[in-house]
Amino acid sequence: MSAPKILVADDSRTIRTRLKQILIPAGFEVIEASSGQAALECIKREPPLLAVLDINMPDTDGYGVCEELQKLGPPCSELPIIFLTAMESHALEMLGDKLGAYLHKPVDAKRLLDAVHSLAGVHR
Repeated sequence: MSAPKILVADDSRTIRTRLKQILIPAGFEVIEASSGQAALECIKREPPLLAVLDINMPDTDGYGVCEELQKLGPPCSELPIIFLTAMESHALEMLGDKLGAYLHKPVDAKRLLDAVHSLAGVHR
């Protein structure tokens, strides 16, 4: 049986590497994208179990990716999303919680894995 796939989309290679260091040992396969458009192409090709999206990315931001996923319909529109950002905002946090989960950078490993397991329904 293959490992569940998680898409990590962030324009920072450092952040993508950090997330892989957390997710791969936890039993996930990580697909990387460095922009919103690249994330959309990955999701269209083969929808992952879950997507971790940076809010601020070149070409299409994390919210723009979500808007496009909604237009595509199932299974893309049903994809659980974890938003990442360095910005501090109660409104962003509430929106992220409504759409999936919202985590601050730098990412805490336990909080990330808790969110992944909760949203994807994967048991440890």
